[in-house]
Amino acid sequence: MTNNEFTILLVDDEKSIRETLKMLLTDNGYKVVLATDGFEALDVLKNQFIDILITDLRMSKMDGIELMERALKTDPYLGVIFISAYADIKCAVSAIKLGAFDYMQKSFTNDEFLITVENAVKRKKLLEENRHLKRKLENNYGFGQVIGKSDKMQLIFSMIDRIAQSKATVLLSGESGVGKEVFAKLIHERSKRKDKNFVVINCGAIPENLIESELFGHEKGAFTGANQTKIGKFEQADQGTVFLDEVGELPLSMQVKFLRILQEKEFQRVGSLESIKTDIRIIAATNKNLMQEVKNGNFREDIYYRLNVINFEIPPLRKRKEDIPLLAEHFLESFTTEYNKDLKIIEIEALSVLVNYPWLGNVRELKNAIERAVVVAEKNEEILTKNHIPKEILGEDNDIQYTANEKMTLKEFEKIFITNTLKQTNGNKTKTAEILGVKRQTLYNKIKEYEIKI
Repeated sequence: MTNNEFTILLVDDEKSIRETLKMLLTDNGYKVVLATDGFEALDVLKNQFIDILITDLRMSKMDGIELMERALKTDPYLGVIFISAYADIKCAVSAIKLGAFDYMQKSFTNDEFLITVENAVKRKKLLEENRHLKRKLENNYGFGQVIGKSDKMQLIFSMIDRIAQSKATVLLSGESGVGKEVFAKLIHERSKRKDKNFVVINCGAIPENLIESELFGHEKGAFTGANQTKIGKFEQADQGTVFLDEVGELPLSMQVKFLRILQEKEFQRVGSLESIKTDIRIIAATNKNLMQEVKNGNFREDIYYRLNVINFEIPPLRKRKEDIPLLAEHFLESFTTEYNKDLKIIEIEALSVLVNYPWLGNVRELKNAIERAVVVAEKNEEILTKNHIPKEILGEDNDIQYTANEKMTLKEFEKIFITNTLKQTNGNKTKTAEILGVKRQTLYNKIKEYEIKI
C-alpha cells in the first residue's frame, strides 16, 4: 500500500495549523480531510473511512481525549496521534494508555512529524493484514476448534468429516503435544453422539492398582476403602464416546479385560459378577509405535487390530509450518482476551522466528510460548515482537544451536535440544518439561532413552 491509499483526518481549531500540516501531508502523498472541531470530525468518521486521526488535544467544543474515545468505538483499529502546544507528560501518558498511537508537542519539526505519521501508517498496515488473516482463518481454515491450512491438515479434516458419523473405532497416532485429544473431541462433536458424554481416560496417569476401578467402577465393599458403589468411566460414557489417551500405557493385566469391552461392549464392576452392557464409541491415541510394542510383548496384538480400524497420524508442527502463523494468531487472540491485554498482531520478524523453530513440543509448546509472550507484554502494547518471545525459542545464549544439519537425524536433534534445555534450567526437569511443552513422564522417558546425563 502506498501513502495515497491512506486517508488522514486532521482536527485542529487553528486554521493556520490545519492548512500547514495538510500541505505537508499532501506533499508526501497522503489524502487529507480537515475538521475544525470534534463534532465535525465525528461526522466525517461516520461518512467515510479514515486510517489515521491527528487531533489537537485541547479544543473548545470537545477535547481530543473525548474525540478519540468516541472515534475508537466506531473503529478500534483507527490510529490516533495527538498534537498539543503544551508539554503535559501526564496527559501524554493518559492519552497513550487510552489507545493513542503517539503524542507530539507542536514544536516538532516536519521530519519528526512525518516519521510519526509513517510509523502510525505502518501500524495500520499491520493491523489490516492481521484482520485479513483472521478473516481468512475463520472462513477457510477453521474446523471446529482445530486450525490448519496445510495439505496434511486439510486431508485430516476431510477424513474426520467422513468417519465422524460412523461407529468405527479410531486410533490417532502422533507425537506428544500435537493435539490428539482435540481431534478426538472434534470427531465426537461431529458424530450422532455429540449430545452425550465425551469421557477422557489417560491410561498413563492412573496408578495400576486403581485403573480397573477407574475404568469399570466397583461395588460397595469390593475392597478396603470401597465405602460406596462407584460408576466407572465406561459406564459414564454410555451412548457417548470414550477417549483412551496414551493407550500404549495400558498395563498388560488390564488388556484382557479391555478386550472384552472392544469385542462385546460389556464389562463387570470390581466385586460384581453381573455384566453391564454399554453403548460407546472408542477413540484411542498413542505417541508410541503400537506394532513395535506388540513385537516387544508390551501390547496385545488382538487389541491392536481392534483399535486400528481407522487410523490416521496427526503430523508434528515442524512438518506443517504453514499452519504456525494461523495457530499463533489464534492463540494470541485467545490469550489477549483472557489476560485483558491490547496485543493485536505479531510482527513479521517475530513470526519468522516462530515459523523456523522446531517445536518438539508441537502445538502445546507453541500455545505455551504465546501465552508467556502475552503475559510479559505491557498492557498497552499492540504488537508482539521478538522481545516478547522466550529466549529458549530465540536461541539466545545457547551453547548448542537449535538448527539441525542435513545429516542429523530427528533423534539426534531431539537429544541435543533436550540436553540444551536442561542446561538452561540447571537440570530442573519440571521446568524443562514446561518449556518443551511435554509431560514430565515423557521427558523422563526421553532422558532415559537418550542416556542424557544431568
